[in-house]
Amino acid sequence: MKKLRNKQKLSAITFVVMMTFAAIFVALPIVSAHDPPWTIPVVAYAVVRPNPIGVGQEALIMWWPNHYPITAEGAYGDRWTWTVEVTDPSGSKQTLGPFTSDPVGGGWTTFTPSQVGTYTIVAKFPQTILPGDNPPPGGYSRGGDAYIGDTYLATDSEPVYLTVQTDQIEGWQETPYPTEYWTRPINDMNRDWWPLAGNWLAGAAQNVGPTNYFGYGQGPESAHVMWSSSVWAGGIMDARFGGPIGYATYHYEGVDFVPPIILNGKLYYNVRSLPREGWRCLDLYTGEELYFRNTTGPVQGVGGGFDFSGVLAGGLLSFGQIYNYESPNQHGGMPYLWSTGATGNAFFPTYTNKWDMYDADTGSYICSIGNVSFSGTQVYGKEGSILFYNIANNRLTVWNTSRAIWYEEQFYANSYWMWRPVLNMTYDGNNGFSLNVSVPNLPGPIRAVREGEYIIGGTGGQNDATAVVDGTLWALSLEPGREGTLLWQYDYTPPRAYAPAAQSPRGGYPVSGPYVDPEDGVFHFFDANTLVRWGYDLATGQQIWETDPEPALNYYGMPFNVYDGKLLSHGYAGTLIAYDIKTGVELWRYEASNVGYESPYGNYPISIGCIADGKIYLGSGEHSPTQPLWRGPNMRCIDADTGEELWKLSFLGANMPMGNGGSNYAIADSYLVGLNAYDMKIYCVGKGPSETTVTVQNNVIAKGNSVQITGTIIDKSAGTQQQEQAARFPNGVPAIADEDQEDYMEYVYMQQAMPDDATGVTVKLYAIDPNGNYQDIGEATSDIWGNFGKSWKPNDEGQYLIIAEFSGTKAYYKSSASTYITVDPAPSPAGPIEPEPTEAPLITTEMAIIVAAIIVAVAVLVGFWIVRKRK
Repeated sequence: MKKLRNKQKLSAITFVVMMTFAAIFVALPIVSAHDPPWTIPVVAYAVVRPNPIGVGQEALIMWWPNHYPITAEGAYGDRWTWTVEVTDPSGSKQTLGPFTSDPVGGGWTTFTPSQVGTYTIVAKFPQTILPGDNPPPGGYSRGGDAYIGDTYLATDSEPVYLTVQTDQIEGWQETPYPTEYWTRPINDMNRDWWPLAGNWLAGAAQNVGPTNYFGYGQGPESAHVMWSSSVWAGGIMDARFGGPIGYATYHYEGVDFVPPIILNGKLYYNVRSLPREGWRCLDLYTGEELYFRNTTGPVQGVGGGFDFSGVLAGGLLSFGQIYNYESPNQHGGMPYLWSTGATGNAFFPTYTNKWDMYDADTGSYICSIGNVSFSGTQVYGKEGSILFYNIANNRLTVWNTSRAIWYEEQFYANSYWMWRPVLNMTYDGNNGFSLNVSVPNLPGPIRAVREGEYIIGGTGGQNDATAVVDGTLWALSLEPGREGTLLWQYDYTPPRAYAPAAQSPRGGYPVSGPYVDPEDGVFHFFDANTLVRWGYDLATGQQIWETDPEPALNYYGMPFNVYDGKLLSHGYAGTLIAYDIKTGVELWRYEASNVGYESPYGNYPISIGCIADGKIYLGSGEHSPTQPLWRGPNMRCIDADTGEELWKLSFLGANMPMGNGGSNYAIADSYLVGLNAYDMKIYCVGKGPSETTVTVQNNVIAKGNSVQITGTIIDKSAGTQQQEQAARFPNGVPAIADEDQEDYMEYVYMQQAMPDDATGVTVKLYAIDPNGNYQDIGEATSDIWGNFGKSWKPNDEGQYLIIAEFSGTKAYYKSSASTYITVDPAPSPAGPIEPEPTEAPLITTEMAIIVAAIIVAVAVLVGFWIVRKRK
């Protein structure tokens, strides 16, 4: 059994313990009013855990009385005050606190001893007259007000003795990061795995600090494809059209990939092909369709400025949510999907003021919110609420989905601490305002929101040949209790525009901004006419840098993102530029270079699809791709620190390269997904499972002989079992080296030619000999068919265990296999061969005469030839 951790999650333990006490105290009877007031004796209790403990380890001290503050109802009513006296082994005393109790009268704190020996701990309750503070709305419901004015006598708990030893108590042995393939759910015991868990909720949830399209968790480090899944008709159409013309891709009546959402290992996207009647849920790890939700209803969104064909109404998805509700009664998150009633085209949607909430696991409808107030700036709250910050008529308001559902006209006892959306209920969004305070009259819109800290807003001003008008920036507090307080305000002079707004070919003021980055203390501007960017100090309002002009094609857009202190510029020029956002210095530049003359733009136009784990994932697309489509490896992974290209894959994304619109990417649990216009398939890229096999043909050999060890290393990702791949690779898709993933994945999934120079992966071979000793047999590299082989001569007699271990790469998780061989004794050495003894044959007279005649004849013949030669 594993032992307790050194650093425990004490609050979770405390909630469990204290709520157990709460169940006991709530059962106490309610007594009528007391005249004269009562004097009530109190018994106090205390415990300390763990006990014993090591020096420097953290202990949990808990205390409670036998009388809870009887006026306490949920978050309202009175609370007790406590102190804790700690006496160390030398006799020195210290007082912890004072502490305000929870609703059931108890409390807890942590304490770290610094000496070996015995500590004495006493919880102290002072004499208290129940004051009747903080009454609940609508008055007391349990008769607790009858005790107001009663005196609760002072008391101390019995001493608790904490034994502290030199050696620390061994903590829970945490499970290390996985080196083998894993899927959701992540077991709650694996606490250290939390950095691996990522969801893509879409919308404001992916805006983290100054970074847009931010993905949590790790990012794929190779072009390895997990699976592909068809969305609509794709690829080349028909020879009758006399050329390589493909089916429609993105834009206008084409197909796109929205939102998408990834939640708990499930991928959700709306059906955007006609008649657009619902949304699908796929398994993130396998591409298998888990379910389809049909939302067929009346046709909406027909006509308009672009004469849209409309959608079949009924709940197309907008974004996801994980609501992390925490109260003394409930703990943990709930996953939801939201439909905001959007209709029409993806580029020009219209919204209703009724939102629908669905269970993310099953897709089942739960409830709705009517009268939604979605004016202002959308923010994904720290606990997962969907918030809209708005300033109008000198009022700062925050509209909150959770408040709209959680709202109660009367707060009755513990109902204040329960999150229980009523099925099929339509809640009134007018009750959804969690903040509504007066603010000064301030110019300009909201520019940045940091929940619980501040709002920054202001104007961009004007600086051109017509006039110079200062811009203004200001900040309001969002600190609890000070919401709406003006923190600071100043004027600044904006960058000089090349021409007045009336002369701008774009029909507006040429300089765009200010864009506020509070984390780096900067706000910045750009002008797509002059292709220049400017940076200002957020503390002083003074300009601090100006860039050189960017490439000309960025005239069609100068989208940017901010990540890790870098301002990242991208666009139609196909150049990703990283500036130090504090100095404007160019740190590195990456060019999405053309293959031959495929791209009509020179470089491929690029957009930032998402950023995760120190990596920038780029996509490429255009407003309405012409046929035949230009080709290129435009799913790209770039190192955010160096600008180095880590991998790429042939891919054409959606729409214009304006940030995620060129790719419609989503990233979660280390997997990147996007819709590829070349075949209208969703591709999932990430690290996949592998399978290693090992065999020995002659598994019983004589000592002194060699054995041939063979085996395979196979890609076991779900995509290799799809119909086409399984038919083409009946023995499995071989595992291939990281540097060859691009070409090989395009061969496996995109009908491209097989690369003839690709290499396999390395497997290490070991043996455990009959004496239990390890022997390093060596390494072998698999070939392009996934096979490997190695010859080896064992030394000793007996049974050997042969182990083949593939340690994994950036494309594959590790795998291993084993087999056995037996070495028999060698044959005995061979000696000289002795002939069998036989009896000598008898020689007769006739035999002797014949032999003599032969000898004479030979002698005569030899003499004749000698005489002849002398002549």
